Amino acid sequence: MTDNMDLSGKPQAEAALAAWCLGDFALHAATHLGMSSECSIILRRAGHTRRTASSSDRAGQCDDVETRQNSGACIEAMDELRVILVHDLVVEDRWHDWTQAALSAGFRSAAAFPAYVGSGAEIAFNVYSEEHDPWTRDMIVRADMYAQQIGLVMGLVLDVTDLEDKVAAFQKALAAQAAIDQAIGAMMHSQSCTAEEALTILRSAAGDRNVDLPQVAATVLQGLTNDNGR
Repeated sequence: MTDNMDLSGKPQAEAALAAWCLGDFALHAATHLGMSSECSIILRRAGHTRRTASSSDRAGQCDDVETRQNSGACIEAMDELRVILVHDLVVEDRWHDWTQAALSAGFRSAAAFPAYVGSGAEIAFNVYSEEHDPWTRDMIVRADMYAQQIGLVMGLVLDVTDLEDKVAAFQKALAAQAAIDQAIGAMMHSQSCTAEEALTILRSAAGDRNVDLPQVAATVLQGLTNDNGR
C-alpha cells in the first residue's frame, strides 16, 4: 500500500482509498495464485469504468488500454457477469488493442472474473499469466473467490459515507479474505484436497454453524495450528 492518499474531495478520496487498500489485495492474490501471474481490479460505477488497483505496472497498463477502448475480456465479463477465459492470447482475435497490449507486456493468457457490487456497480478481477492456458478448475475457483470478496468489499465501502468507516470496512473485509485464503491453502496441504473441495467444506461448516465464512476459516486455521504444535 502507499502511504500518500489524496483525500481532497469525496471522489478523489474514494479512489485513493480503493487503490491504497486493493493494491495490497492484488499483490497478495498474484502471489498466491502463482503461475507467473499478475492481477488487477477494474471498477465500473454509474457507467464509468476505471482501473482501481493492480499488482504491477504492466498489468495496470493492460487494463488502462481496456478501459480507454471499453473493449476487452474484463469489460465483457462485467457486461455479461460471467467468467471470461483467454487460453492463448496469441490466437485471440476478439479485442485487438487489449490483446496486443497484454502480449507486449509478456503475458500469454488471461482471465476476467466479475462480481456484482450493487448500486449500479460491478468489478472485474483480472488475472494475467505468462503461461499458456493455466486455467485449472482449482485456479478458477480461487480466482473467482477473490472476485466475489472484492465485490463484497466494494459494496461495503460504497454504502459507507464516513471516510474512517470506509477504511475500517476495507481492512476488515481484506483481513477476512486473507483468512479464507490461508485456510484453503492449509486444508489443501493437510487434507490433500483441491481448492474447490476446501471451499465447499468451509461453506458447509459456515452454513451448519450459522456463522460467516471468515469466522469458520479462522477457526480452521487455529485448529490446524494447534494440531501442528502438538
